[in-house]
Amino acid sequence: MNAIHTSITSEAITGLSRIGEHENFVITRDLNMIQQVRVITLDSSTGLPITEQILADESLTPDQKKAALQRYADQIVTRETDGAYVNVIGQVVPADYDGQTISQRDFFQSITLGALKQMGITINDSTTVASLIYLLIQREISNIDSRGGF
Repeated sequence: MNAIHTSITSEAITGLSRIGEHENFVITRDLNMIQQVRVITLDSSTGLPITEQILADESLTPDQKKAALQRYADQIVTRETDGAYVNVIGQVVPADYDGQTISQRDFFQSITLGALKQMGITINDSTTVASLIYLLIQREISNIDSRGGF
């Protein structure tokens, strides 16, 4: 595996397909987490990143390329657990949510292998720690997308 990515919702205005690609994941000194995701817009006919096609298109003038690259530039979205709260099933909620909440950091710290199995993740003696981390990062990209974060 060379990158962690997953399909996300289409771009709202154009309807173009997009992927969320893992950019960075940091655990801070106080054990909060920061995740950065690169949102890449895809060409609907080829499924390739539009920026790659713009760069490869020799029929465009330098000014046209510059304008198109600005319009379809990848976006870096940053989300962090510091100051974020979730309900009992892990959905992000406002701090003043009318119901039981827990800090998102504490929620992540409480996930067990049993909980992962209940989510439908296959875990056995051959499962690598790296594959679990990658899967959790990929799932969080999907969670951010389902909350309208992209």
